[in-house]
Amino acid sequence: MALDRSPSAVRRVLLLCLCLALCNPAAVFAHALGENYVWVNIRADSIDGRFEIHFNDLKDKVGVQLDDGGADPAASVRATAARVQEYILANFAIGPEDGAPYKLEFTSQDVLTLPQGTFARYHFRAATGPVPDTLRIRHSMLYERDRLHRGLLLIEHNAKTGIYHGEEYTAMVFGPSAPEQTLNLLSVPSLLGGRQMVWQGVLHIWSGIDHVLFLLALLLPTVLILKESAWRPVGRFRSALWNVLKIVTVFTAAHSVTLLLAALGFLNVPSRFVESVIALSIILVALNNITGTIREGSLFVVLTLGLFHGLGFAAVMAHLPFRMESLVKSVVGFNIGVELGQMVIVAALFPLLFLLRKLPLYIPVVLKGGSVVLILISSAWFFQRALGLD
Repeated sequence: MALDRSPSAVRRVLLLCLCLALCNPAAVFAHALGENYVWVNIRADSIDGRFEIHFNDLKDKVGVQLDDGGADPAASVRATAARVQEYILANFAIGPEDGAPYKLEFTSQDVLTLPQGTFARYHFRAATGPVPDTLRIRHSMLYERDRLHRGLLLIEHNAKTGIYHGEEYTAMVFGPSAPEQTLNLLSVPSLLGGRQMVWQGVLHIWSGIDHVLFLLALLLPTVLILKESAWRPVGRFRSALWNVLKIVTVFTAAHSVTLLLAALGFLNVPSRFVESVIALSIILVALNNITGTIREGSLFVVLTLGLFHGLGFAAVMAHLPFRMESLVKSVVGFNIGVELGQMVIVAALFPLLFLLRKLPLYIPVVLKGGSVVLILISSAWFFQRALGLD
């Protein structure tokens, strides 16, 4: 029996996937995106809290192998605690603005298991005496070899203001450009402000390799035109630019809608399903680059697949703690960041593709060969995600 690859058949499949997503009541599960967490409680004369670090980060960046799939992962956390705690003390300090850092004492270790992975937790306390109004914090953990890694400092309880925030208030975001910061305990900054959320969006699109590859798959044929069932280089820059603008505009509109709806709680779709469809979206676009099957209605395909990418962005944003009263502002800032990061990628790739389009090797090697590579990578992702493989 022949496989129906007509545009109408593809559209029916995409509509079915979208309907399944919209009708599924399961919760959105986020995935870890290169972040570690320091939870802090400010008492009258002491500070306590915990460090939460993903098992993968401890393995890849500290060289500590933990038994994630074993019967007792907490045992491996306890067995390696001394080495990790030494690393923490070398890369984290908190103390008065004009004095020596406090001496941190580790009190226990345990494990936190979430849908986005397993985290090792290292509880600490520091006898400080009367806590000053302003603290100086140094946080340089885990981004020595990963410039996109972030460290979030979250305040659960602040005796200076008498406020208990719980696990929702991010006061600071540390990274290579801001390893040392000052914290005013009488006026703790709002969690992730507008500019910080923009930067979080930029970081996600740049570090989200599946989104980047999807964008690349869309861009490869924009400098070509299909004539008599064969690809030909487009004649004018304006025509190629118009192709790009249409695709990017439709993709942006699509993922902006689902990002907003999912982040506000109107859409709840399982992460495993969303991530599988995102991998499938790269396969479908890359296959079309090779076959040229879908020309009419291609923007509909971009629109539908873009909706799923928006759900993927929302899943990442759900992993960022933020206060509910600033939710809409956070969503808008994050989406602006995604668009800015996307524009940088397009601005870097499109002129290069336009210059290369007339080379004899562009269509067989860059377009079709590159699409084959994208299909192989994305197929591995699809089966890994669809089957729930680690």
